[in-house]
Parts: sequence; C-alpha cells; structure tokens
Amino acid sequence: MVRFDTIFFDIGNTLFFFNYEFLREMLAQRFGVSRTVGEIEQKHAEMKRALVTEKLVATMSHDDLWWEAYRRWLLLLGVEEGETRGISEAIRNHPFRHLFWSKMDEGTPETLDWFRERGFKLGVISNAEGQIRRLLEHAHMEERFDTIIDSGVVGFAKPDERIFKHAVERVGASTASCIHVGDLFEVDVVGARQAGITPILVDRDNLSEEVSCLKVRRVADLPKLPIFSDKP
Repeated sequence: MVRFDTIFFDIGNTLFFFNYEFLREMLAQRFGVSRTVGEIEQKHAEMKRALVTEKLVATMSHDDLWWEAYRRWLLLLGVEEGETRGISEAIRNHPFRHLFWSKMDEGTPETLDWFRERGFKLGVISNAEGQIRRLLEHAHMEERFDTIIDSGVVGFAKPDERIFKHAVERVGASTASCIHVGDLFEVDVVGARQAGITPILVDRDNLSEEVSCLKVRRVADLPKLPIFSDKP
C-alpha cells in the first residue's frame, strides 16, 4: 500500500467558495445591476454546469475560460452583451479581488489541522491570477501550507504537469507519495494523473458521477476515505 505524506489542494470550489454578497454589492453600487444573492448563486451554478457539459473546461486555457465564465454568468444575470466585458474587467482588476473567493466550508481549517497533526505536508496548487497568497493571508490560513503555487505567479497552469512537479519539488516529496484534491476532473484529476500524483475529486454538486477516481463532497470528508484509515 502506498504511503502518502503530502496533500495539495486546489482553492476555488475546494478550500474556498465564491462570496456572492461581495459580488452583489459591487454589481449594484458600480453598475446598477440589482440582483439578490440567491439569483447570483443560482446563475453561477447554471453557468458552471454549462461549461462542464460543453467540455469547455477541457479545451480552453485558464485565462480564456475565466473570461468566458464571467461573460456567461453576467448574461444569465440579465447584463447586456456589450456591458459584460467592462464588468468582467472591473472584477479582474479589483484591488481586493481575493475577496470574491473568500467563503470557506465549516470544518475546513480543522481538517487541514487533522492532516498536519498526522505528519502530512500540505500545499496549494491553484489556477489563479496571482491573488492566492493574499487570500490565504486574509483567512489566516497561509501558515498551514508548506508551499503555495499560483499559476498566475509561476507561469503555467493545471492540467500542465509542470505545475504539479514544481509543487512536488518545492516540498521535497516524490510524486508517488502525493495527493492532489480539486474540483475539476479535466484540470485537477487529469493533470495530477499525468504528473504521477493520486487525485481526489471534490464533487459538491454531483456533476461527475461517471468519472473514475476517488471522490468526496467536501474537504471535511477526506479523513473518512479508506486511504487514510491507518491515521488515528
């Protein structure tokens, strides 16, 4: 049986989740787009399902996917096509853009501590725009990680195996002893496997029933997996 000693985590929809209230306030105050938090969250879910169904996650670059996701989301919220780019640019260039992804599931910090107490090294591998360290500092979470890899900083993004191998080198581990936890099959699972790392998919909305890999609904469920059964 493989002995795992290192776990890497994705950020968006894995450790952190979208702060719909923060976006609601920005849309209303700066652009006159008045929507409820419930409407914004519902349209976000519709947009994500469409991107997965159309397999755009597997075919578009991280940057192109970012712009397309916000374009579709804003259209679903009733924003005119000609206005979506300007609003997306305001989100992208927001001085506190890390706050758009600042919600955390109950039990997440305690789960990370559970692994650290059992000797695991922890790291972050995230496709982002350079704001991940600032987000972790805001949440007082940065000290829980041995390395923080942000694609916007290192210059290559998942599923490129280089970002995974870079993270492995930073913590001084071997790929065979590493696990990567993320929410996108085409990005996190495929990329980790190509790098020789064991993947675990976080499938909160049960969008990936057909895929073959270890799965959990939330990060707090990880310790229940059989691969960690020897950890008291």
